[in-house]
Amino acid sequence: MPDLKTVPAPEAPLSPSGLDHFDVLLDKLSAALGDLLDLSGVHYDDINADSSGVWFVGWNPSRWNALPPEAAPRVGAARKALRELHDHATNAARHAPDRAEEFGDLEAAFKRLIEQPDTSEGAPKSSIEKVREHADSAVDDYREVVRQLPAAHGAGEKLLVADTSALLDRPSLQEWKVDGTPWTVVLVPQVLSELDERKRDPRTREAAQKVINQLDDFDRRGDLFTGVRLSGSLNVREVPTSPDMDRTLSWLRSDVPDDAIIAGALELVWQDLTSQVAVTASDRNVRNKARLAGLGTVRPADL
Repeated sequence: MPDLKTVPAPEAPLSPSGLDHFDVLLDKLSAALGDLLDLSGVHYDDINADSSGVWFVGWNPSRWNALPPEAAPRVGAARKALRELHDHATNAARHAPDRAEEFGDLEAAFKRLIEQPDTSEGAPKSSIEKVREHADSAVDDYREVVRQLPAAHGAGEKLLVADTSALLDRPSLQEWKVDGTPWTVVLVPQVLSELDERKRDPRTREAAQKVINQLDDFDRRGDLFTGVRLSGSLNVREVPTSPDMDRTLSWLRSDVPDDAIIAGALELVWQDLTSQVAVTASDRNVRNKARLAGLGTVRPADL
């Protein structure tokens, strides 16, 4: 029997790219639609076939069966999956209005599959099997539109957004190590503001001032808006503008400082869907929110 050599599996990326996350969201919606269609049905009812002499314009004889009560949780799950997909697509398509219109048309088709309205338009196909094929095709079309976005053709950077807690716990940025590949540590406006506040607190003054002093030194090396080399394959960059909290994920709040950091990280994703964006934070709540938003996470202790 010949020797079988074990081929090691490729390491998973530290963080998914924006395109990867869209695939996750679309797979989630596809599964939710499939679960709902398991309890759905279509029947034939042509009200124009009688002899009453009254003609109903636009009537589709392919009609949805009434959903059973046990379908309610599945309807809710599908609505949630579509809402999450819509939030990300709306932001990723800000600078591509033609694609935004395509997203809108496809999302309307998804909504029809979820709500199954008893209106003249009826069901999209004449059998539940064909409805499933229609749903799969719409998911594939949506995936293709995502890949046609300008943001889907980027530089594929690896960006590590540092939370204030990570900087205070590990203030020596030069000593940070990620995974041996090129990464850029990104400082968003909310974090820079919090550092200024923390340098006035006796408990955090030393660590905050150390980070600020390093940034002043980096300023002398080059333009922090475009990026400055830290050490090895690690760079650092500052983001000068705050995210618009009215144009981000619907569950992020403008009055929650941590949410502004997550929103700032998401802006990096939506600007370049090929990038991998992770958040490093000592605060577990920040890491949880980052994961919920589709971002990677890193513990400062692992840097």
